[in-house]
Amino acid sequence: MINTIKSAFERWRANPAAPTISPNLLKTLYPLLLLAIGLTALVLMYMWSNQSSYKPVFGAREKVSAPDMMTVLDGDHIPYRIHPESGQVLVPDSMLGKVRMLLAAKGVTAQLPAGLELMDKNDPLGVSQFVQDVRFRRGLEGELAQSIMTLDAISHARVHLSIAKSTSFVSADGDKSSASVVVQLKPGRTLEPEAIAAVVNMVAGSVASLAPARVSLVDQAGNLLSSHIDLADGFDGGATSNDASKRYSDEVKANIKGLLGPVIGDDNYRMSVAAAVDNDRVEETVEKYGADPKVTSEAMREEQDRNRMVMGVPGTLSNRPPPAAANPAAANQQTAGGATDPNTAPADGTARKNATTRQYAYDRSITQTKRSRGRLEKLSVAVVLAQAAAPTPKTGWSAAEIANIDKVLRNGLGINAERGDQLVVSAMNFPRKAAPVQWWEERDNIVDISKYAIYAVAALLGYLLLLRPIMRLITMRFTPDPKEAQRIAAERRAAEQAAVAAAKEAKEAAAKEQAALAGTATPGAA
Repeated sequence: MINTIKSAFERWRANPAAPTISPNLLKTLYPLLLLAIGLTALVLMYMWSNQSSYKPVFGAREKVSAPDMMTVLDGDHIPYRIHPESGQVLVPDSMLGKVRMLLAAKGVTAQLPAGLELMDKNDPLGVSQFVQDVRFRRGLEGELAQSIMTLDAISHARVHLSIAKSTSFVSADGDKSSASVVVQLKPGRTLEPEAIAAVVNMVAGSVASLAPARVSLVDQAGNLLSSHIDLADGFDGGATSNDASKRYSDEVKANIKGLLGPVIGDDNYRMSVAAAVDNDRVEETVEKYGADPKVTSEAMREEQDRNRMVMGVPGTLSNRPPPAAANPAAANQQTAGGATDPNTAPADGTARKNATTRQYAYDRSITQTKRSRGRLEKLSVAVVLAQAAAPTPKTGWSAAEIANIDKVLRNGLGINAERGDQLVVSAMNFPRKAAPVQWWEERDNIVDISKYAIYAVAALLGYLLLLRPIMRLITMRFTPDPKEAQRIAAERRAAEQAAVAAAKEAKEAAAKEQAALAGTATPGAA
C-alpha cells in the first residue's frame, strides 16, 4: 500500500504542469493538516462513544410493544435507535431512567403473563367445557408465573401444568397431575434451597392432587434445580451434608482466628477442620416405666346381714344381750382378701363381710424426638503454631505453652470428648516468607507495560512508515526543484534588471525630449 502511494505521488510529481506552492504557504498548511487529522479522530471517537452509550430500555425477554414505545419517544423528542439484530429499542444511557419513568407513566410497561382475568371474558353460547378447562389452565399458569417472578433472584418465569381429570371412582388410579417451571435468573444470582422448595411447594399447593415430587424446576441454563433438594419427606430447611459441614468448619475456623489471631498473628498458625455431619432425619419415640408400682384407685366394701330368726323363750331372759365372746379379736378377724373368716360368726347372728379392691400402675413416660438433617457427629481440628511466633523464638514453644493453648481451644471450640471430637496442637518451623516481588517483576505490570510499549512502537512505525513518507512526498510535490528555483530566481532578477534598465532608459529619453523641446523654444523666443 505504501509503495502504491509512493508511485502515485511520484507520477503526480513528475507532471510538469503541476502547480507549485511557496515554502511560506507550505509551512501554513502543516498545522492545518494536523488539525484536520486531529478533528477527524475526535469526531470518530465521539461517534464511537455515542454509539456505545445507547442501552436497551427493556430486556430481550420482556414483552413490550415496540410501536407504543416509539410513539411515546417520538412525542417527547427523545432520540432512540433500533438494534439491527434483536429489534430492541435503544436510548442514551444518560436518559435510561427518565425514559423508563416516562413509559411507565404512559402505561407502556413489560407485559406480564395473563392470569385468571382470562376467565372474565363473556363467552358466547355453545362454548365447550374443553375450552373452559384450557382457559382456566392458562390463567392458572399465568398466576403462578406472576407469583414466581416476585422472587428477587428471578427475572422471568413460565409455568406448564398438566392437570389430571377428576373422576368419581374412588378406587380409580388414573393419570396424576404434574408441572414444569422454567425460570430465568438475574445475572450473577442463584436460587437457594429454601427458594427452590418454596417454588415447588407453591406450585404443588396451587393444583389439586399435585405432589411436590412431580414438580420440575429448570433454569435458563438447563439445570434441574428441583433435584438439589429432597422432597420425599418434606423440606425442613436443612442444608445438604456438604453445606452443613462447610458451615461448621467455617464457624470453627472463625473461632480459632478470633482466639489465636490477636495473640500470635494470622500468619503464625495454620489450621485444618474436618466436620462429620449426619444428614439423616430421625424420628424416635421412647416409652419408659417406673421401678415401683403405685396405687391408682382403691375401693372398700362392707356387708352386714341382720335378718337372722329370733330364737329362745319369750321373756326377760330373751331380751338380754348375749354374753361377750371369750376372744373378741378372733371374732372380728378377717381374711387376707378383706372378707370375714367363715369359721367365725358373731354371737348375735349378724353376718359381716369386708372387701377391699386396689388397682396398681407403673409410672409411664413417652418421649418423642425428631432430629433434623445436618447434625454434627464428630469434629476434628488440627492447629500448627509457628516456632518463630513463640514468646522465646530461640527455644520455641514449650510443652506448658502448647498445653495452655490446647486448653483454651478446647473450651473455646466446644470440643466434646464423649462425642469423639479431637484436637491436636503442635509447633513447627514455617518456611521464611518470600521476598516481596518488585513492581517490574509482576506479570500484570509487565503485560501492561508491554501493551503500552507496543502501542508506542506502533505509533512510531506509523509515523516513520506512513505519515513521514506522505509528508515528504507532499513536500517534494509542492516544493520546486533547486535548479528550477535558481533559474526562476535568475529570470526574476534579469526581469527586474531589465525593468530597471527600461525605466532608466525611459527616464533618460524623457529628459532628452524635454531638453530638446526646451532648445527649440529658446530660438523662437529670441
